[in-house]
Amino acid sequence: MVLEVNGVYKALGNRPVLRDVGFAVQSGEILGFIGPNGAGKTTAIKVILGLLHPDAGTVRIFGNDIQKEPVKALAGVGAIIESPDLYGYMSGYDNLMQFARIHGLKREDVLKAAETVGLSNRIKDKVSKYSLGMRQRLGVAQAIMHHPGLLVLDEPTNGLDPDGIIELRAILKRLAADGTAVLVSSHLLSELEHICTSVCIIENGVIVSRRDLGEAGSVGSRRLPRFELVTDDAAKALAALTAAGYEAAVSGDKVLFGAERGSVPEAVRALICAGCNVFGLSEKKETIEDAYLQATAQQAQPVYNGGDFR
Repeated sequence: MVLEVNGVYKALGNRPVLRDVGFAVQSGEILGFIGPNGAGKTTAIKVILGLLHPDAGTVRIFGNDIQKEPVKALAGVGAIIESPDLYGYMSGYDNLMQFARIHGLKREDVLKAAETVGLSNRIKDKVSKYSLGMRQRLGVAQAIMHHPGLLVLDEPTNGLDPDGIIELRAILKRLAADGTAVLVSSHLLSELEHICTSVCIIENGVIVSRRDLGEAGSVGSRRLPRFELVTDDAAKALAALTAAGYEAAVSGDKVLFGAERGSVPEAVRALICAGCNVFGLSEKKETIEDAYLQATAQQAQPVYNGGDFR
């Protein structure tokens, strides 16, 4: 396991910020770390990187305890926390060279990192002349330049234009495919849909959900697929599906039910035999937003979880 967080507790003053936080990230995994403002995301990331000391619990990176062996633990880590820490009076190239010298990297590594994030044509300009998005790109270049085994990103799309966001997606997917473990925190759930292979949800300093993703944009691939039915009589359709053995519920003027894809034609036949008019039927994939709202008790409509609706 690349990253292991176990039983971490952290208080700031008299206020508990993290309470028994625990999760893990393995090689090739992109874990989305999400939660409302003040939930403890940034504090957790700072503890993981050794910037804050936990009051209890442990963090291990490649088996090295971040408190006892910080140099070994952080040797293979790249990170951006909130915003890149850059020297504005220096060029982008010189900023990267400062970092390169620490890790024993060469000029070629700097130029390659700049090319990867799309900054080759501006890498010799002073950072003070960079836009917010360009600064963010330079921060990503610095974080990935030494080919880290663990990449930790806090709001990495901050300031990026649409092209930059798309490029960052491709970079993260490529790194994960090469075995890098990625922990990414973001408020943009729609962006996480495109890249994450798992999601960890924190609220009030507590991990409330840790779920693997199926296809991009779908949560819990081992659950029964969920379908949405459009009909002129939701109550009659609900009764017909229930009688046929399907778990179903009414949501507004539609009916939701869970079924294996191969049994959907049977469900439609049961509806027609019961005299229901079927105007539309579509599969509803549970998204990261669904998982977030469900885990934080903000979901207004019922969510099918493979067993019952709640």
